Amino acid sequence: MIFEIHEERLLVISDLHLGNPSSTALQRLIEFLEEARAGEWNVCINGDGFDLLQSRARRLASEAVTVMGALCRHMESGHRVYYVVGNHDIQLEHFLESWIFTSIVPFLNVQSGDSRIRIEHGHLYDPWYTRSPSVYEVLTRIVGVGRFVVADAYSLFARSQAIQDRRSKRAGNTAEPYRRGAEIVLERGFDTVIFGHTHRSDDVRLSGGRFVNSGNWMRDSTFVRIEKGDVSLARWHPGVL
Repeated sequence: MIFEIHEERLLVISDLHLGNPSSTALQRLIEFLEEARAGEWNVCINGDGFDLLQSRARRLASEAVTVMGALCRHMESGHRVYYVVGNHDIQLEHFLESWIFTSIVPFLNVQSGDSRIRIEHGHLYDPWYTRSPSVYEVLTRIVGVGRFVVADAYSLFARSQAIQDRRSKRAGNTAEPYRRGAEIVLERGFDTVIFGHTHRSDDVRLSGGRFVNSGNWMRDSTFVRIEKGDVSLARWHPGVL
């Protein structure tokens, strides 16, 4: 199983939630992968690429076939693809080591230039998830049903998330569980930690190093660029790579 890799040029995206009725990632992703291939970039999908909890089989299968074709083309041209498991695709742990187009891993330790970078989805630092993963999964599935009933349920989710963020900010603990988790990982000798999961892009300096969140592709297009140890957070649009 691949955990330790050396990559000088790697693009990290997360939370595409392909198959989810609220996700608009498909077409942007295909264009992104075409640009990545042309620009000689390797790619890491950092969790929740395929939404196995909040999708319908027909939609998921249709989008998966299209995306896997693009990923196969990327690899056939000599580039690498990594897939880190998240909480919406945790069932893919059954395919750890190899799966159709790539290697499935729980996390990646990346050596790039003089930097050590840890990539993981970040759900293990979510207090709601860690209290009871099974209850979290059931509630996630129930919410997923609502996304097929309410035309734009994701907007409701985003608004509720924004309210929660404002409350946390007033209390002085914005994104605290994830930043605390990142600090723990940084203590293991990493210079930068990259999470996804929250759907909120972030780039902050912590006491032990740097914490970056790649955001999401459900409605946004933020990504992390790693180039010879330099890590940057950006928003993709055609031609940006």
